[in-house]
Amino acid sequence: MALPLFGKTILEQTEATYRRVFAEVVVVTKDRVSESAALEGMGGTLREAARLLPGYWQGVVIALGDMPFVGISSLQALLQAIEKNPEEVWCLSYRGQRGHPVYLPGKYFSCLKRLTGDTGLRDLLPELNPKYIDTEDYGVLFDIDKPDDYLSFQRLVVVKGAGDIATGIIWRLHQAGFKVVATELSKPTAIRRMVAFAQAIYTGEHTVEGVTARKANLEEVPNLLANGIIPVIPDEKSIVVKELKPWAVIDARLAKKNLGTKKEEAEIVIGVGPGFTAPVEVHAVIETKRGHYLGRAIYQGSALPDTGIPGEIGGHTVKRVVYSPGRGKICWYFDFGQEVKAGEVIGTVGEKQIVAEVSGVIRGLIHPEVRVEEGMKIGDIDPRGIKEYAFTISEKALAVAGGVLEVLLKLGNPGLK
Repeated sequence: MALPLFGKTILEQTEATYRRVFAEVVVVTKDRVSESAALEGMGGTLREAARLLPGYWQGVVIALGDMPFVGISSLQALLQAIEKNPEEVWCLSYRGQRGHPVYLPGKYFSCLKRLTGDTGLRDLLPELNPKYIDTEDYGVLFDIDKPDDYLSFQRLVVVKGAGDIATGIIWRLHQAGFKVVATELSKPTAIRRMVAFAQAIYTGEHTVEGVTARKANLEEVPNLLANGIIPVIPDEKSIVVKELKPWAVIDARLAKKNLGTKKEEAEIVIGVGPGFTAPVEVHAVIETKRGHYLGRAIYQGSALPDTGIPGEIGGHTVKRVVYSPGRGKICWYFDFGQEVKAGEVIGTVGEKQIVAEVSGVIRGLIHPEVRVEEGMKIGDIDPRGIKEYAFTISEKALAVAGGVLEVLLKLGNPGLK
């Protein structure tokens, strides 16, 4: 349990989670019990650990140190049940399957003295008639017993940015089995919000093609990842990488310049688009310009420079992109997937009208909470006129994601370098 996990050890992660909910926590390690009890297994360890309980405790929540993924909300539900009826035995469960932790009232402390072997509370609980608090939290079942349990969490990936291109990367890595955390601004400026996990910052939760992201803080990361959810963390002060100490960092903010990403941040650091040079600032760069080189991994050099001209879609370049006619607050008259005609007013910025320059389907609209500047990109119209494209990840995003996946597999496998 001394193995590293998200900037702490597994045991430290578990302890930190419980300390956020419970007033007192006693950590029992093998140096606090006899050698024979430790060798005996869980039963022997619990039997001896019982003598370490403070005399004034009227109940105890028994948790396992190799289960760092239990959600804080699950523990809060357990605490509420205990406070309501402290004389009952309480267990957390996941969809009807008993998990951990388990609460025992003081009247059952003597039962711990009967435990032997490596079965823990398993044989004891049936006679105590426990009450279950059922959850949708897989963390109450998931413990790190085998190398495979640990490996996927050891190779944590942090993606800076959660716009549509970054979301294509996150989505593809998630499908390939990687554990991914995204960071964003407190008010993201993503345009294609229906296919951007950045939308979760505004709505709390957002799903793109079957993968769900949730606005989160650092403490919620282990539980969300264990439940297959992408944490999206507002990170204006750039602390997430420092705290989580990921295996790989991908800067997919598409700022056209390096905002401070360095190779020293992780074992593998990737820059997406112009502004990065490999292997100087990052280990690899991914080409984002539409055309023959889109999605290529560059291990020596940089992506093609930004021309300021959007890629061609449906025969249009600049006209398909909506730019702000002024400065201030936006009010949109159309929604994602709706058809517009060239010349139609699709919204306003202050008192100035936003006029569509091409006919097509609304594919991108910046969030109304973002105060925009004149000339800022605020929308996107797809002249191909296919509604589904507004709600599915683009071929460009998936091509870029393929390049990222190549780099992670190549540089993460010493035999392929």
